[in-house]
Amino acid sequence: MVMPLPPVAFYSIYEISARWGCPAADIAGWAAAGHLQVLAGIPPVSCGAESIAGMVEVPIAELMPMFRRFGPSDEQGRLKRVKPLGSATWLNVTEPPDGLPIRSSDLLLAAGPLQQFEEERELLRRPTNNMGANARYDWESMYAWLTWYLFEKGVPTTQSALIALVQDWFVQNSRTGEVPDESTIRKRLTPLWRKLRGEEPVG
Repeated sequence: MVMPLPPVAFYSIYEISARWGCPAADIAGWAAAGHLQVLAGIPPVSCGAESIAGMVEVPIAELMPMFRRFGPSDEQGRLKRVKPLGSATWLNVTEPPDGLPIRSSDLLLAAGPLQQFEEERELLRRPTNNMGANARYDWESMYAWLTWYLFEKGVPTTQSALIALVQDWFVQNSRTGEVPDESTIRKRLTPLWRKLRGEEPVG
């Protein structure tokens, strides 16, 4: 018997920004205010005599320059404190001496607490702005995520790879379990693909 894939364990701040239709700065702000816990997977670092690695909580309030509401945000921050999961104590990173480099796209939110946050505020019951037949698929959130992906990771080498990325996004993020078929995605993405490849003028 084929086993289905387990649920998504973590989401990036940018994925949640697209999912809720709000700026990433809002997500970071709510986390800094204590409403959400931000995590990151890190390589081994020294915290005094102790070595810490794996998933840790990060002090998002100290990384807010990566999520400025106005003006350009820093592409990279320095993680100078971490809290091991299950611990109540923040540990200072002593090696690297100036902190661990971290990018905003490395910051994650665990799916379980995130779902609880959504249910308490009925976020997924709010009506969307999508109208007509295509309202069954959240194209707006997908395009927001895809914009981030192309900016951070670059353009895939083939159109088929781009379509596979988008189809996987829908599999992971569909609220109803419905996923558009490959031909539907191809129709949506073909104009974008041609512009990205320089085959059509932008505009």
